[in-house]
This record gives sequence, structure tokens and C-alpha cells, in this order.
Amino acid sequence: MLLNEKQQRILEIIDAGNTTGESIADAIGSSMQMIRYYLDTLSEDGYLKVAKVYDNATREFQVVRAYLTDKGKASIVKTATPVIETPTDEIGLIIEALDRLQPIVEKLPLDRAEVASVYLEDLQNEMKVAYRRKPQRIKAYFLALVGTALPVIQQTGQAETFIENVRFLSGQFNVTVRLPENAS
Repeated sequence: MLLNEKQQRILEIIDAGNTTGESIADAIGSSMQMIRYYLDTLSEDGYLKVAKVYDNATREFQVVRAYLTDKGKASIVKTATPVIETPTDEIGLIIEALDRLQPIVEKLPLDRAEVASVYLEDLQNEMKVAYRRKPQRIKAYFLALVGTALPVIQQTGQAETFIENVRFLSGQFNVTVRLPENAS
């Protein structure tokens, strides 16, 4: 059987650790009825095993655990998610540049530091896991980080280092950002 996009996505979600009916439905953004249908179909075709418990209140079987079979694991398409094509050594350099930004971001005024730290952490997490690297999210996190930090970066005393790293990262991410010529 050839899996459709939704069935493939459900297998990926289960593989990622979402094994209860509710967590699968939340992750895929679908109703429990639809998820039960897909899980039953995938189970009948041998892609997964489903443990269910009858709920007297709802008078329905609730999915308490879904397990991928060997056939299910083998059918997951690992390259289905677009990734930024960057050699691994460049990824290391990008992660190092992001790590150099961490102490600078922490020195921002408190209101900015909290927000910028979230964007930086999201960007770091995006870069550390290959299958998660989605260009549109990387660009959004990067621009949000720069937009939050740049207006107040002079207050840290490390504007030059920040701008140098942002300039490097903008080239790596192929994102144009307007930076001051002289940070001092």
C-alpha cells in the first residue's frame, strides 16, 4: 500500500514520540475520529500496533498507545522535510556563531533579553537537528532575533562582536539584514 501524505505524517509523529491518540491528534491538527480512522487503517496494513481502552463515558475506544512496527519504521521517508543544504562543518560554524551571541543577548536590557533569548534558543534548536532545518523558520527566528537585539545592542558594550556574528550568519542563511557599518 502506498501511504498518503497524512498517513506518512502520522507515522513520523509517532516516531517522534507522540504515541497517544490525543498527542497524535494535537500534533497533526486533526479530530480524534479522523486519527482513529487513520490509526486503524495503518494498523490493519501492518504499519503500527495500537493499544486501545474502552471509555464508558464516551462509549468509544481511546488510543492509549501507538507503536510503529518494523514495516512502519521502514516506511518513514527521512528526506520528506526540506533542509538547508549546508555542509556539516558549516553547520558547526553556524552553531558556534549562535553560541557566541548567547552571552551578548543575556546582557541586553531585561525586556529585550527575555524575548531575544527565546528567538536565539529556537534558532539554535532548529540548527542542531538536521531534519528540523526549515529555511522559512530559520529566517524568521534570525530576523526576529536581530530585530529585537539590534536597537539596543550598543548598551551591551559588545555591539561589534554581535554585528560581526550577525553578518556571518546572514551570509550563511542567505538573509539580508541592515547592519550599522561601524558598531563602536
